Amino acid sequence: MDGKMSDESYDIIIVGGGLVGNSLALALAESSLRVAVIEAIDYEQKTDSADDNRAIGLSYTSQRILQKLGVWSKIEAKVHPIDSVHISLQGRFGVATISAAEQGLASLGCNVDIHYLQKILADSVRLEAQLALYAPYRVSTCQRVEGQWQLALTNGFIEKKLKARLVVAADGSDSELRRTMGITAQVWDYQQSALVSRLTFSKPLNNRSYERFTPFGLMAILPAGESEATFILSTSHENAAYWQSVDEKTRLQQLHSAWGYRLGRLQSLSPAINYPLRRIEAHTLHQEGFVLIGNAAQTLHPVAAQGFNLGLRSAMMLAEVVQWSQKVGRDYADAAVLAEYVDKQAQDRKQIARFTHFLVSRFAADSEFFNHWQPLALCGLEWVPGAKFLLARLGLGGAQKALWV
Repeated sequence: MDGKMSDESYDIIIVGGGLVGNSLALALAESSLRVAVIEAIDYEQKTDSADDNRAIGLSYTSQRILQKLGVWSKIEAKVHPIDSVHISLQGRFGVATISAAEQGLASLGCNVDIHYLQKILADSVRLEAQLALYAPYRVSTCQRVEGQWQLALTNGFIEKKLKARLVVAADGSDSELRRTMGITAQVWDYQQSALVSRLTFSKPLNNRSYERFTPFGLMAILPAGESEATFILSTSHENAAYWQSVDEKTRLQQLHSAWGYRLGRLQSLSPAINYPLRRIEAHTLHQEGFVLIGNAAQTLHPVAAQGFNLGLRSAMMLAEVVQWSQKVGRDYADAAVLAEYVDKQAQDRKQIARFTHFLVSRFAADSEFFNHWQPLALCGLEWVPGAKFLLARLGLGGAQKALWV
């Protein structure tokens, strides 16, 4: 699909039409700015494919942002509310439960299929007359010329040249544009894989999600229906290979050993899709007229399901800074303005990144020291005044204060 506008000079170009890139585009669609989105995959494929069985846990703040973007009404019918979270250790004392009622909320968040959320956002971008869409195209070069960026695009058959005052890289964990711009990133390889499956029980989940730290790995169950759940296993590559090699009956038996029968009998478990787990943090998030967002800026371990939620908040903060700059007569592409944006969301970014890394390196670590203190840490969530409140606020996305909430 070619761009909807004949003029190929834009105020802002977003490279990457994924969840965060599309969200930013929709946030900017009602402004007077000329905005284009470049995506390597044809949007018809993105909206029609249901091969991805992953799910995303949307925080309370993310739900409010999606309402602001005008897409929540299309998503709401397919989401599964999370009213409480149960955290435990297999075979040891130490349990923590966080509930929406304790926080005075209707729910802590919800679970939604990633391919469905992608479809809604992609459809909305395709139908937005104020946005130009170039897909499938890749950026072959990006050069700074006379205060603007010049981008060369190709899809293997057609080449295009675009200009923009501000380029936003939202092209994922292995961002090609990040490398093109010479921005380095620190990578933590957790030496783990995430295995994602669909699981059904004989009893209803009652809108409760579960996280259990086991010797085999971290197991999470997110509601995906009355008695259906998204099952996520974060474990070593060796364990992941074993898990995928055994039959369904063996996997269900091992799950019963880890979980017991609190949700009744496990009735089915779909084949798992394997995703390697890394934490990636770009060393800088901006240059003159250029900024990173989403997984291109930071990729997190899914232990607390905060990657997309953080990326969405960052995108909305960027849209807010851009629109504020217009109102007060400042140049939103200026390095000083972009530095202010980075500073505004630095605490949120650092807090969530450290929190998820702590959970992986401490709770999931296989060492005598951490095994000794794990139960006390979970009990501390129940016993220490305010501990669960702070943990819940991290999950709810409450660290960020901005006009869009």
